[in-house]
Amino acid sequence: MPEKKEFVLTSFQEDIFKEQAARQTVRGTVVQNMDMLIGYIGEKGVPVSGVKKHFSQGQLAKINDQLVHPLHIRLKRPLQKSYPHINALYLLLRASGLGTLVSEGKKSQLQINTKVLQGWQELNPTERYFSLFAAWWCRGSDEIVGEREGLGVHDPLFRCLDYIIKLPRNGVCLEDKKDAMNYLRFSPGFHSLALLELFCLVRIEYGEPDGGQGWCIEKITPTGWGRAVIETVHRATQLELELEEDVPLLELKTSAFERWKALVQPFFSDWQTSLPGHETPFQAGVHVVKVSQGKAWRKIAISGESTFDAFAEAILQAFDFDRDHLYQFIYNDRYGLKKNVNHPALEEAPFTDETRLGEISCLLGMDMVFLFDFGDSWEFQVLVEEIDADTAVESEPVLLKSQGKAPEQYPGYDE
Repeated sequence: MPEKKEFVLTSFQEDIFKEQAARQTVRGTVVQNMDMLIGYIGEKGVPVSGVKKHFSQGQLAKINDQLVHPLHIRLKRPLQKSYPHINALYLLLRASGLGTLVSEGKKSQLQINTKVLQGWQELNPTERYFSLFAAWWCRGSDEIVGEREGLGVHDPLFRCLDYIIKLPRNGVCLEDKKDAMNYLRFSPGFHSLALLELFCLVRIEYGEPDGGQGWCIEKITPTGWGRAVIETVHRATQLELELEEDVPLLELKTSAFERWKALVQPFFSDWQTSLPGHETPFQAGVHVVKVSQGKAWRKIAISGESTFDAFAEAILQAFDFDRDHLYQFIYNDRYGLKKNVNHPALEEAPFTDETRLGEISCLLGMDMVFLFDFGDSWEFQVLVEEIDADTAVESEPVLLKSQGKAPEQYPGYDE
């Protein structure tokens, strides 16, 4: 393994961090806006859309009005992504663990995690700022806001690093530059650009949108704080990449953040602790799941003690499929990040014969995909309908109910 290199700040970076530490308030509006969003969602939670789990048009307008700097757009049917700052705050809410999605039937709600909220309320503004920054850095996946996740250099953090590093110190003017504005949708992405502004890493001058137009930007300029933060984040990430390339991206970004934090935190005497993450205790009880393939479905009761291998076997038996192909389970964890549990013959852990269902702490209404046979790509939709967490049963999975004829595994196969 390569030797770990020392990380040293430049005099410019040191001066910026000292200057910020001497300020009485945190930079940017991210903390104020997050407090507002938490208050808007409240103790009861708010309903969200069925597919992407986003805010409705009516909710978006109300939230936008309560932002520190409301965004003026002139779109007839705006979506959540039409309000990049709301989209960015939604991402932070999920990535920090403050927000949790709960579904029942076709209805979904965005709720505040009370345990994480308690930790949030115990933090001072500086600790809140850096906790949200850590959540963005380590878990700020595009998947959370319903977009396809990039890999490697296309990761949202790396896109932001690349964008700011290349941004001229005197900024870039975008007035009447339609192509340049459209490019920002993809790199770094509108919600990523909004995050940069919320954290005061860039300063954005707005224009007045025309009819049918969304976010109108005239100029983007990096702040001194933004340059110091991004330069050091970039260096920390580079050093981790040099140290070990073949590590999962989440692990790499977390290690890079810890390296960065060790260097920057001493400047801030009021940064003593951080927001606690999701607690995911083992859930040993009985899970009742509905597994669908087309119009046919099967209802299965399975213990949290059962492995995903046993779960796969139960699904295949219920649909009368031969177990002669590779498979994986795909789901979103409580942060909204896509996770896989893979067949033992695949390269990447965790594996289905070593992982128990209770380890992922399913939520009521949680859905996942059981992908079987990578050639024919059979996708079984799995919905968690009931959880009896107090009943620990180690018995084999039980088929409770069947409806519809199972599809043929090999249609047209001639014996």
